[in-house]
Amino acid sequence: MVVRGLGAVTIVVVGGLLLAGCESGASAHAGGSSIADALSSPTPLVSIGSPAPSNAAERSRVQAVIELAQRLLAQVAVPNGSTRLGGQSVGPDTAAQTSLDDDVIDVADSWTVPEPADTVLAYVQHHLPDGLTWDGSIGAGVIIYRAPAGAFDEGAKVYVAVTPDRAGGTDLNVDVSDAWQPLRPASARVPSTVTGATLVRRTGVIMSPPPPKTVSIHVGTDVARHIASLLNALPTEAGGAPDAGGGADTTITVTFDGDPSETRYVVAGSFYDAVTVSAPSQALPTLSNAGDLDTYLEGLF
Repeated sequence: MVVRGLGAVTIVVVGGLLLAGCESGASAHAGGSSIADALSSPTPLVSIGSPAPSNAAERSRVQAVIELAQRLLAQVAVPNGSTRLGGQSVGPDTAAQTSLDDDVIDVADSWTVPEPADTVLAYVQHHLPDGLTWDGSIGAGVIIYRAPAGAFDEGAKVYVAVTPDRAGGTDLNVDVSDAWQPLRPASARVPSTVTGATLVRRTGVIMSPPPPKTVSIHVGTDVARHIASLLNALPTEAGGAPDAGGGADTTITVTFDGDPSETRYVVAGSFYDAVTVSAPSQALPTLSNAGDLDTYLEGLF
């Protein structure tokens, strides 16, 4: 992972943890209204993976998602009498605070509130921005909502964390985390003129020993072109494929006949639902939403 500052974004790395500097002295903005007057503070965390944004179009995507996350945070209302802490970490850590994957934008703010935790949580839930849907919880103190995916992002998650403080009130933290969608370079698209492809299915990949079981087949023009069209329709996935349990136990690797770039498309279905794209000459983004492709490929064996 490469950590960079973009524009006014400030990144500090301490002991392997990513921290964001926040402007101090900002006043609390509560009483049923949003924190829109503090839009420029706190400073967002920005994690840029590989390949990093290399041109103006990609950098503009990153900036657009930064601004989207800041606007979403600015639309959250907190109870009357809240004292803003300017992004200091209070209460339970959210998933976004404790783990920042590649290509993630994260911005958070925090308050102390002179009311019980359940009252604070209910207030924030009833005053969330429009368009958010329930996305689960982490224990008793953190609830999660998700925004729809946009043209440049995967769909922001809003984490609301509350915990009672020693003074009888509540520590409140609101965290907005999103991932920008890398542009897919032309070199990552499969030509529609392919004439064939080799598929290698490996099972037992993470259970070795014994060695994985491998089955190879070759497909002709029509099937290869259909595979190409399915690959070309997939969106990019920021941060690469999910990593759980050491990786996918079954993969199907696709290579196309006569491809001078020697690009390999490693398809993992089920939980992973992704295609890792690799070529000797360049870093290429991972592709997501690969369930239909994986189902089609499995049916060929």
